[in-house]
Amino acid sequence: MRRTEVDKAREILRQHFELGLSQREIATSLGVSVGAVSGIITKARAAGLEHPVSLSNKELAGILYPPAEHNSKTKYVEPDLKYIHHEMQIKGNTLQLLWEEYKRDNPDGYMYTQFCDRYRDFRKQNEVYMRKIYKGGERAMVDWAGLTMSYVDECGEVHIVYLFVGTLPASGYIYVEPFNDMEERSWIAAHVNMFEYIGGVTRIITPDNAKVAITTPKYYDPVENLTYADMARHYGTAIVPARVKKARDKAPVEKGVQHAENRIIAKLRKRQFLSFDELCSAVSIELEIINHTKFQKLPGSRHSVFIETEKPHLLPLPKYRYEYALWKQGVKSDMDYHIGYDQHFYSIPFQYAGKKMDIRATVKTIEVFYEHERIASFTRNYSTTNRYTTLPEHMPTNHRAMVDWTPERFESWSRKFGKNTHAYICYLMNRRQHPEQAFKTCAGILRLGEDVPSAMMEDICAAALSRNIYSYKYFNTLFKQLSQDEGKHAHEPIQHGNIRGSVYYGGDADA
Repeated sequence: MRRTEVDKAREILRQHFELGLSQREIATSLGVSVGAVSGIITKARAAGLEHPVSLSNKELAGILYPPAEHNSKTKYVEPDLKYIHHEMQIKGNTLQLLWEEYKRDNPDGYMYTQFCDRYRDFRKQNEVYMRKIYKGGERAMVDWAGLTMSYVDECGEVHIVYLFVGTLPASGYIYVEPFNDMEERSWIAAHVNMFEYIGGVTRIITPDNAKVAITTPKYYDPVENLTYADMARHYGTAIVPARVKKARDKAPVEKGVQHAENRIIAKLRKRQFLSFDELCSAVSIELEIINHTKFQKLPGSRHSVFIETEKPHLLPLPKYRYEYALWKQGVKSDMDYHIGYDQHFYSIPFQYAGKKMDIRATVKTIEVFYEHERIASFTRNYSTTNRYTTLPEHMPTNHRAMVDWTPERFESWSRKFGKNTHAYICYLMNRRQHPEQAFKTCAGILRLGEDVPSAMMEDICAAALSRNIYSYKYFNTLFKQLSQDEGKHAHEPIQHGNIRGSVYYGGDADA
């Protein structure tokens, strides 16, 4: 007799006799059934026990759980182990509860320890032994198969194919899908397809500690891949990786991998596939055979057990399937309130200029996060000519007046003066990380040019370009210097051999 059972019985009697709690309140307090509470109290009253009970645990156990009187020919009623195994896969059921129900129907039946021993032996004999019993819809375990497959394309080139394996341990239901690689994008796609295959989402995903799933495989605090975690949030599930060097944590998926290798890869080993699609189709057929094949020693199949014990407890699929996203962390935004991703630049609210952000990028969207809060979202820009996306509401008030300024506008303006001015304005915009950073400089320089002849502006811009001047301050200094020099040259006397000077008109003493 286990000490904990006697202790629980003693606590039932204490709460009943001393605290005066109802049987339902006691059952809720101790996590047992009302029937179990009623049985203990009834036996105690029949034996004349009153609280406080001064008996030892052994004496109390002998009164509450007396051994059945039987002769050598009497046999205990055997528990229905198939039924017990089925009930253990239902969330909330425990061996303690099932034993209490068994004892209620069979008062002279096995005690709890013997009951558990028989169930444990049953699991071992039927190859369903695991360290723990998993509840339906609770968990999916995922991994890559160790063996590979291959196909030959129309050019005769051999391509290696890897199999993703997902297992629902409560029913043994498995999902297998081929991929051309084991990269992150394939890993995420496999999970999305697995959830759609089973028609719902488990509350927990248990991967191995592969780097595509876990970036830092610490024993107590593993760090999951950001994209993987993002996918899990989208589906409302949680990632609980297997512990490092704890093989039993992932025993069910290892069994699923074994089925994939023995009953798919090995079975199809002699078949030559001429395309990836052909290989996928063959794997899909074999997967259905595995899931629908009847168990040898248990009723039903993986599929029927899944439908009965797991399907009702799955979380619903979200309205939209997950779109693969890449994360870029710690990206510092520029002081012009733009942040770069893939050689394109997106505005952020100007208050966040100069701070570090996280970027989430999908094929269609760019999202910017600051301290886990999304502060900007854009349709992804793929333009090769305009690499900047700026929202007016992100700009300071004094900058919004420049919202209509574009590189094309400044190029058009500069062409009015000539090719040197145009080349210099393009130089100013191209040397900055963002053309917007050069707009004010370009505007100031071109306004200066409005006050002088175009030819002079062309000369000044050519000189500025040759000296690599790129600020308005130094251009203005050069502009003043060269424009003044041009003015001086305009008023200097003309030097020519046929013109008589002052000596001629002043006379000569010897003349």
